[in-house]
Amino acid sequence: MHSQKIGSATCLHKHGIIVYMTTSAGCYVAAVDECPPPSSAMATDSNIPVETPPLKLTEEIRRLVEQLAAYNHEAWLKERLAQGWKPGPHRDDERKENPCLVPYAELSEEEKQLNRATALETIRAILGLGYAVTGPQGEPLMADNDSRQVLQDTLYQIRKNPKLTVADLRRIWEQHSPTVWAQSVDLYRRAVDAALRLGEAFLAFDISAEGLQTFKDDLRLTQLQALALARTGATRRANAILDQLRQSGHQDEETLGILARTHKDFYTMAGDPEERQKHLRISFDLYYTSYQRNRGYYSGINAATTGYMAGEKEIARQVAQEVSDLCERTLEHLPPDSDERYWLEATLAEAAIILGDFSKAEQHYRHATAIGGDKLAVLSRTRAQARLLLENITGNPNLLDHCFQMPRMVVFSGHMFDRPDRKQCRFPLWLEGPAKAALARRLEAMQAQIGFCSLACGGDLLFAEAMLERGGEINIALPFNQRDFRKCSVDIIPGRDFGARFERVLAAAATVTVLSEHGNANDGAAFDYCNRALNGMALLKGRFFGLDVVPLALWNGQAGDGMGGTHSFVEFWQRRGAPVEIIRLNELLEKNSPPPDWDNPSLAPAALPEIPAPLAPQEIKAMLFADIVGFTRLTEIQVVPFVQHFLGQVADLMQSLPHQPIHKNTWGDAVCCVFDTVRDAGVFALRLRDLVRGTDWSRYDLPHELNIRIALHAGPVFACYDPVLGKLTYNGAHVNRTARIEPVAEEGQIYASQAFAALATAEGVAEFTCDYVGTKQLAKKYGAIPVFLVRATS
Repeated sequence: MHSQKIGSATCLHKHGIIVYMTTSAGCYVAAVDECPPPSSAMATDSNIPVETPPLKLTEEIRRLVEQLAAYNHEAWLKERLAQGWKPGPHRDDERKENPCLVPYAELSEEEKQLNRATALETIRAILGLGYAVTGPQGEPLMADNDSRQVLQDTLYQIRKNPKLTVADLRRIWEQHSPTVWAQSVDLYRRAVDAALRLGEAFLAFDISAEGLQTFKDDLRLTQLQALALARTGATRRANAILDQLRQSGHQDEETLGILARTHKDFYTMAGDPEERQKHLRISFDLYYTSYQRNRGYYSGINAATTGYMAGEKEIARQVAQEVSDLCERTLEHLPPDSDERYWLEATLAEAAIILGDFSKAEQHYRHATAIGGDKLAVLSRTRAQARLLLENITGNPNLLDHCFQMPRMVVFSGHMFDRPDRKQCRFPLWLEGPAKAALARRLEAMQAQIGFCSLACGGDLLFAEAMLERGGEINIALPFNQRDFRKCSVDIIPGRDFGARFERVLAAAATVTVLSEHGNANDGAAFDYCNRALNGMALLKGRFFGLDVVPLALWNGQAGDGMGGTHSFVEFWQRRGAPVEIIRLNELLEKNSPPPDWDNPSLAPAALPEIPAPLAPQEIKAMLFADIVGFTRLTEIQVVPFVQHFLGQVADLMQSLPHQPIHKNTWGDAVCCVFDTVRDAGVFALRLRDLVRGTDWSRYDLPHELNIRIALHAGPVFACYDPVLGKLTYNGAHVNRTARIEPVAEEGQIYASQAFAALATAEGVAEFTCDYVGTKQLAKKYGAIPVFLVRATS
């Protein structure tokens, strides 16, 4: 062991572990039963397992963890710089470049978290080796009942709360402390499992991603992450993870079962008949191998299903009968309140279908739905499996749909309450009671359980409250930040508590999406953008659950005051050919009168919030940023061939497009384009990626390994004439956001924002799909956003 001084921290190196001690926190490490810090270190056997206890995670400990993380990074940075390494856009061992060679404060949150996890484990290892860590006042920073209680309470909330909602789980996740959770892999496992049971595969992936930063080799957490990816539609990524597990020797039912599921997904996705049959056969072989090894009813029923579909009907019937007998025996010994009863009943139903007994299948499906009728994600998957079987056996996939009472997913738009200075009456405040009652009746008739809306003062607020009152889930989209939105769309009538009601709904919402951090209430593009994105987000979730999305409007049947209102919402769904449920405000006005004692609120115009009009209106556009991987390795004499051949081929590709970019620019190795639609941007991104991948650049004396990263986003931007360039350009926060997404994209991949994915879904784009990647910390401290992988459809 040796030590060196770095700033105010002493750094001890031993067996590859770096431990820092700093007087700024007033902390030191001491062997138990000793008072002063030891002058020499005691050698230990690095092969002895260390039992690492939980910590009392006070603010002092959190501060110490942060300091250790920073010092650890700075020491590594200093060492690397001394070895001749330098900052670069990507890690390149040959050129000695690494993007993390920056001060700790400039690291992404994801990189900081890795350093924090290492620091926390170092402290825990010190304690486990018999040392004590004391604070500035001499207090021990060790395990105690407080930290254990936090873990136990959180586990109890996740495991034992039978009415755990998506909003509850999101609140737990948003408020969690990574340093607390890093003490328990079981907590991560339970949280991911709960998210999957609630149908929140995106959230499940995010939780698993953080957990695997600390518990890198945990099998169960890796399996759950793969399952989350499979359920978001990122089948290829899930397949790669699981195939690697299998090649590493894991032959358990869970690994083989989820891997087989990915091939079953490939079967449903593939357009080529031979490709479909290949994946169906692989899926059957994996399920059947797992069943023979583990004799579990999960792998057994799936082996029977895929076997029947692959033509192995005798094996399928034999396995189905064995699984049916196993489930019947298991049911006899289960307590009445066991959650496993649902899966056993659903498995018995599938076995009955394979054996040709449809009345028995109906009976078991009804038993299953009686047990798990409030678990939408579970019911959705069970119905999808039934449809797959029935389509192959009877040709009628909907034969047993009546067994599943699926809730309705509703996306809503409605008029705001009339402002006090509104000249023409549309939705007076006194009509709130009748409108609320009409909404409650319609939602009950529709059996609505999942809702999407914005949250303006009026129909939106009434709809959200009605959904929550009936125990449903509400998802909110705001056009811009909460403070400005409240000013222009909520706090518009004096003496009313709409602001408090707005905050209560936000607190109870399953998701809150702020589409633009800054916006202007007098620019209709922000509201039009919100309207379109809201519809797309509802359709994305509906596609995930296999549910139809029902549009509902509280509308007077007339054109609105501007873009993005209820009239635009109704027109959007009518263009899609979807019937719109409408509660007619004009009819409510005709049937109701203001109460005799109604005192209409008044407000002097001068007291209305003053919102400056934008200098120019915004336009919703799709944007692409691309960066060439390997550009920094070009020699001086390769720059001209790069411009001539690489950028030349990119220019030729643009010229060949049926819908060319309305703006294009380059900066060295960066390419920026603006398109009128997300379809045009996505199609060009795929063709650009394929051009770069499929070209042998060494023919042009360029590095063979040249590759590309591409980012896509869509949002309101300003069209401006640039006097320096002498042409029209596009500017605004959403242009910046696109540029911040590109650095987090994987090499050779296309990443898109949630807004881009939502608009593509809303517009019915068929050329590509968007698979969830996870929440990514954007470059230059631009925050974290959900990111999607764009891939061509088969």
